[in-house]
Amino acid sequence: MFPSVSDSVNRCHQYGFTLVEFIVATAVLAIMGGVAYAGWFNVSNIATRTEKTVERYDELHRTFYWFAEDFEQIVKRDSVDELGGKRKSIEVSEQGEYIIQVTRGGWTNPALLEMPPRSHLQNVAYYIDSDNRLLRRYWYHVDRFDASTYRDRLMVNDVVGLTFRFLTGSGGWVTSWPPEDNTDDEFDELPIALEATLELDGLGSARRLYVLPN
Repeated sequence: MFPSVSDSVNRCHQYGFTLVEFIVATAVLAIMGGVAYAGWFNVSNIATRTEKTVERYDELHRTFYWFAEDFEQIVKRDSVDELGGKRKSIEVSEQGEYIIQVTRGGWTNPALLEMPPRSHLQNVAYYIDSDNRLLRRYWYHVDRFDASTYRDRLMVNDVVGLTFRFLTGSGGWVTSWPPEDNTDDEFDELPIALEATLELDGLGSARRLYVLPN
């Protein structure tokens, strides 16, 4: 004997889903999936931003590390540039290629690999390129008779500005070195201290003070 239509409907209700129930279940799953994706997307964005922030602070830490290495070992030693011009042990320029140039000591020389052999002194400059990156340039020899013997090291990206000021022996601060009011070609004094202010896009300004050897 064949089952009646009512028996078939009852069995569908008992053992399966109706079309309405299927649609409702699908909608619930879609909503739950959307919520889960939104949550994952937010977490992923937070993780990405956090990683970028950590990288930026790592760059900032590296920059101030090299500032300390260079500025706290500045020595009184004039140098000669590629064009034969005389350079002081500290020079700051707002218009030139380099923001600051210094001659420092403490550069370990494990072997006489460079010809002519280099000393433990190093000529260093910092500059901002067209991509707003702060780079550290150093030469193999203090007197730059060969302009090609240098290396660049990336310090930090997205730089807005880098400025310096210097504490003189009389206790005053100046923004240039040698001081603008000093016209003595034989001037070879070093400041008591150097203050560097680095402004980065998204992080603001950071300032560090370095005591120079005297």
